[in-house]
Amino acid sequence: MKRLSEAGKEAETNWRTRFRNLRGNLTDELKAEHSQRIASRELAEEFTGLIAELELDKQVFMLNACGTGKEYVYAHKLAFNEFADATWQSALRNVSPSLLWAIRLRLQREKVNPRDDERSDMQVVAELIGNALTRAAAALPEKVLTEAPVLENIGLWRPALTGVNMVLYANPIKRNRAWDAIHVHRPWIREGKKQ
Repeated sequence: MKRLSEAGKEAETNWRTRFRNLRGNLTDELKAEHSQRIASRELAEEFTGLIAELELDKQVFMLNACGTGKEYVYAHKLAFNEFADATWQSALRNVSPSLLWAIRLRLQREKVNPRDDERSDMQVVAELIGNALTRAAAALPEKVLTEAPVLENIGLWRPALTGVNMVLYANPIKRNRAWDAIHVHRPWIREGKKQ
């Protein structure tokens, strides 16, 4: 790029020298060179403006990708949570009567045996049940989750947002600033003004 600039300056100097040597008389060759120089300069300015416009378009597309990514992640979260909640409710409706009886018996045990701490009987038993069931569930391999056809479609993890600028994705303030900058700069580019 630097060489092209130097070559352009040298051509400009050569043209000016020949123009002065001819005392302002424009030959057809000088006219053609002059027209070519002006066209090249205008074309370079157009390319500069186009590059700036394309850079803003790239920023707009990235900001739109962030918005679409947020919608995509939210839709996944909604579908996943809805399935998990429905499964939870179904499991609660189908809890084994013998498990319920054992829990009720454990509640009675807590009433019969007073404790020194301030937790209620329900809190103690809920903690016991929660810990026991959570340990048992955590021991299951992750692949059992993918056996549900719905989860196969939804996916177990948040969708990957390949190509999305995660700094912008995670920071609404930066996204707003980027939008503001685009709105400020776009008219300047279209009008051909210097920033």
